[in-house]
Amino acid sequence: MPYLIMIIIFILTLFLSTNLVINPCFSQAPLQHPKKSYVDSLNRYYQQASLPLYVFFSHSPELLPIKASPEDYPDKKNAIKPIYLDGHGKHLLRHIDEVHRHVDNFVVYADGMAPVSQIFHLDAPFFTRNGKNYFGKGLKIRLQAKDEMSGVEQIYIATAGQSFSPYLHEIPIEKEGEYSFNYYAVDNVGNVENVKKSNFIVDITSPKTYYNVVGLARGYIISTSTKIYLTPTDSLSGVAKTFYKFDDEPERLYTGGMLNFSYLNDGEHKLYWYSIDNVQNKENVQTFEFYLDKTAPIMSADVLGDKFIANDRVYFSGRTKLKLTAVDNKAGIKEVRYSIDNGEFMQYTEPFYLPSKSGLHIIRYYALDNMQNEGAGIRDAKYDEYKHNVSAVYVDLTGPSLNHVYIGPKFQKGDTIFINSQTKIQLLAEDPESGLQKITYKIDGQGDEVLYTTSFSLSEAGRHVIDYFGYDNVNNRNVGRFEFIVDNDPPEIYYHFSIKPLREQEGIPVYPAYASLYLAATDWMVGGQHIRYSINGSKEQIYNGIIFGFEKGRKYQIKIYSTDKLGNTATREIEFLTETF
Repeated sequence: MPYLIMIIIFILTLFLSTNLVINPCFSQAPLQHPKKSYVDSLNRYYQQASLPLYVFFSHSPELLPIKASPEDYPDKKNAIKPIYLDGHGKHLLRHIDEVHRHVDNFVVYADGMAPVSQIFHLDAPFFTRNGKNYFGKGLKIRLQAKDEMSGVEQIYIATAGQSFSPYLHEIPIEKEGEYSFNYYAVDNVGNVENVKKSNFIVDITSPKTYYNVVGLARGYIISTSTKIYLTPTDSLSGVAKTFYKFDDEPERLYTGGMLNFSYLNDGEHKLYWYSIDNVQNKENVQTFEFYLDKTAPIMSADVLGDKFIANDRVYFSGRTKLKLTAVDNKAGIKEVRYSIDNGEFMQYTEPFYLPSKSGLHIIRYYALDNMQNEGAGIRDAKYDEYKHNVSAVYVDLTGPSLNHVYIGPKFQKGDTIFINSQTKIQLLAEDPESGLQKITYKIDGQGDEVLYTTSFSLSEAGRHVIDYFGYDNVNNRNVGRFEFIVDNDPPEIYYHFSIKPLREQEGIPVYPAYASLYLAATDWMVGGQHIRYSINGSKEQIYNGIIFGFEKGRKYQIKIYSTDKLGNTATREIEFLTETF
């Protein structure tokens, strides 16, 4: 057909479907995408490679075919026949014009290959172990796709159990847990990529590291033989590294086993540590404060108060003992042992009697603290010694004589003594032999003995018991006890008039001028001493049984004072008016 001007004016492709259908979410199949054609911005024509191609002819580009189905043509058999392209690639419909020596090519791009998508995990640390991928904080999911012919129309994404939806932008992952994303891409002519899957775990929790103290320890006190271990744990990506340091030292990598701290000085120290997991989650720095006790105990020996020199005489009681005292700077004493005159070493539990035989005696002793620090150099057999030379002594077996007195308000009713908070208590003791060493006392049996230095008073009302003790200079002791009642409560004041009030004026009762006033007071402990009163600020006077002789039409203010036999005083005020007639 050399003179036929062939113009392709329209290309139709038959859509398999014009609507998108979402598959049920439980199968999580990709959405349905129709196979179709596509014309790009350069007016290039693409169609899915398996679709039929229809070509129409016209003698003018302005004349478009109106009839588009075989039924509209007389020759139905040959009216419309599709062309099937032989696979993916660029196809040419060619016309050779032999007259004008010209070739016309009409290009059809048959696209039969799906796009290729790719997932990117951005902005987060990554670690893989045993086929599992772990990501840390800040993770974002980005999808990209490429298509070599018609181009990518859309990428679709779905999490496990959900339907696919178009991917529009990066997806931030902010919560910890296991994730599963399915995704695929579709090109512009409906080629659908096979679904791809990305499974990973997000780990945003820092590891935890525990410390263990094994061996000698008392609270936070440890010895050089104590062992300290670190145990790091992480439930997801796992622990990558653990670091530690003592005090202000540089950090060190912990490689397992016990920590070496034997080089540290005796005293307070602090252990710092933390762990980092495989996706860079860092634990807050943890601390353990401890005291490293490397110092052995210090010992001393003392005679227990039963030795006193006075007037060129050496006094002992019948209880002369040696007390061994071991002092440790921190961990405390585990045991003390002693030996008398090269005898076997025995465990010291309490003061022991010194030998009473005349002559020189040697007591050797040593101490061991709870951290196994040894005092007095036991390994080289060098012991502390106490030399005791027994000579003539004066034995004092009698404790001081005791007495007590009350200074200030006091009242006795039968065998009961009453005092108040103003009363001072004075303790007295005397010893004619080795002499008085001290007086101690307890109030109501509470607490330890208190050293008596000066007289004292008690403010708390009620019955009290004083136990007091006199010690002489060789610790002979005598005991005394006395009881008394502290009464700080004043009497209770009462009054009444000889006649009822006539009326009230502005809340103040009004009595006739001939009314008489009677006063009384009651004290529940020691009884009342006297009642005094003052009328309208006048001088106080003793109440003798009745108050009368009031003037007509006056206002009276009477202050009443009642004192008990200990001097406790109560006050009450009366206000009234007298009638004018």
